[in-house]
Amino acid sequence: PTYYQKLKLLKLLESISSYNYVLTPEERKKMILTELFQAKEFTTIDEMARLLSVSRGTIVKDLKTVRNWLSKHGLKLKSLRRFGIKIMGTEKDMRRAVVSLLSENIEVEKALNLIKAPINRRMNAVTDKQLKRLFQDLEISPIEEAIRLAEKQLKTTFTDNAYSGLIIHLALAIKRIQLGKNIVMPQDELSKLKPTKEFAVASSMAAQLEENYKINIPTAEIGYITIHLLGGKVTEMDIFSNQDWMRLQILTDEIIKNVGRKLNVNFLVDGELYSGLLKHLEPTVYRLKHGLPLKNPILKEIKNNYPKIFEAVKGSVGTLEDYIGAKVPDEEIGFIAIHIGAALERNKMVKSNTYNAVVVCGTGVGTAKLLFSRIAGKFASIKILDIISSRKVKEFCKDKNLDLIISTVPTDCKDIPQIIVNPLLSEEDVAKIYKFLSTNPPKNTAFDKVTPMTENFLKIIQKSCIIKNRDQLIEDISKFLNPNYANFMNSKGVAQPVLKDLLTEKTIKLNVKASDWEEAIRIGGDLLVKNSFVEQRYVEAMVRNVKEMGPYIVIAPGIAMPHARPEDGVKKVCMSLITLREPVCFGSKNNDPAYIVICLGAVNNHSHLKAISELMQLLEKRELIQKIIDTNSKKDLLETIACF
Repeated sequence: PTYYQKLKLLKLLESISSYNYVLTPEERKKMILTELFQAKEFTTIDEMARLLSVSRGTIVKDLKTVRNWLSKHGLKLKSLRRFGIKIMGTEKDMRRAVVSLLSENIEVEKALNLIKAPINRRMNAVTDKQLKRLFQDLEISPIEEAIRLAEKQLKTTFTDNAYSGLIIHLALAIKRIQLGKNIVMPQDELSKLKPTKEFAVASSMAAQLEENYKINIPTAEIGYITIHLLGGKVTEMDIFSNQDWMRLQILTDEIIKNVGRKLNVNFLVDGELYSGLLKHLEPTVYRLKHGLPLKNPILKEIKNNYPKIFEAVKGSVGTLEDYIGAKVPDEEIGFIAIHIGAALERNKMVKSNTYNAVVVCGTGVGTAKLLFSRIAGKFASIKILDIISSRKVKEFCKDKNLDLIISTVPTDCKDIPQIIVNPLLSEEDVAKIYKFLSTNPPKNTAFDKVTPMTENFLKIIQKSCIIKNRDQLIEDISKFLNPNYANFMNSKGVAQPVLKDLLTEKTIKLNVKASDWEEAIRIGGDLLVKNSFVEQRYVEAMVRNVKEMGPYIVIAPGIAMPHARPEDGVKKVCMSLITLREPVCFGSKNNDPAYIVICLGAVNNHSHLKAISELMQLLEKRELIQKIIDTNSKKDLLETIACF
């Protein structure tokens, strides 16, 4: 058909209503649910029958499947004679159910595109009619402005997927408020959110949205906006912005080690896996704790292409499930599996890059890294400069000497050649890239592998040795200095301290008498103060954290690990260990009482990781823990630690 024929057909489709289109039972179920969700009060069965152009008996039959669907989402259908039917349940469950209903029909990005269409041009097909009823007369641009404000204030960039999802959630919240349906949040939960910078940003967003939509956004609603900001996948993260940063690092370490055992692969030398997975897990924990769904658009492909990795991850997230108090769904398992798959791909890489390229991916950091790894593994001549969001392409490309953009979505950058690929890089995609490389010479063919640090190593070696194969030596040094080894080195290139470096006779105290948990922390903290590792205010910060955040520091049965932020007074990465004559209780339901208190001081997000990794290995061996609790000899304890 010609363009004009297609346009005519599109207009004809737009004019179709339920009077001349026969809905299937599944479509009727979704339309009934949509109508009930946007209704303020009861809706009669006769009204529903007229709306869908079917008989009353048909609607009565459909209500059975509607009730089943609602039940699965924690909701009920209330029926009153003379009044009609109405969905009953908490506002939190209502909103989750609406998002679930939308995601059954359409991907979140496509839903967003339909909602963003001018109000008078939104289509009336079944899926679009759902969206029209749910978001009737709602302009989306003020919500987008509010999210851009949040990105600016948080100094971060939401991935395309998270950006779209956040708009849907905010649009839904505004419509529910307009219907008089306010959400409720427990005060203790709100009190934990209020000190975060995300809550302050959410408050700014709420003020902007109140002005634009002429509504009043209550504090509880601001709390849920905060959760969405915390649960959004972002391209950058300050791990210390999360009060529970130590637990996140421990969880990340445990997942990597567990998967490594199942796949018989040593991932501990891959710093990029650690940092990438840690970055992913922070918002994941918020999402799972608060039941925020996240659609994984390539879950089926992940299961089909990486079944062993998927199952290995699924069997390795027990500690994460214990922490969040819920099962980790397959969608999230898939995202973690992508990070593991990318790490395996990195092992196959050969680095000899001549083409400068960027990877653009809208589905998340993990997916982008997998695509990055597959490209680097198959094309030794491509140097990938960065992984960016599609919304940042123009800004990024202005001053970059790029040969190529490899993207999973079309971009606005017209000046640089771009190849659209599947996130998993199919054979067809590989062929497209090969064709480009064979017909387009790179702008810069030279690639200098000798970095300043490599050059310094060469100079040191030349003073004492005769170099027989300079090129091989450069390659070996470059490999050693690869970011994959970053988790064993600090920001200045110095090897990280191991457990035995931090726990010495000066930082250990045995068989201590403490009246309560606070005194135990102060005794352990004083060891660090006396050795000039931390300031006194750091000890106060550790105590304050427990009072404000609860007993999350009791990381395992009988073991507490108090800590605070680096800026609270840490001078040097450090650790102290005390054993208690009588155990103390922190208030942890599963892990009290504590016999061992280990105080940690971190200066950045990586210098302490090697020591923590060794500590986690030690904590897995209950017989060694008991030996530490029972011993009265520092020498014996240090010998036990030296084994790690």
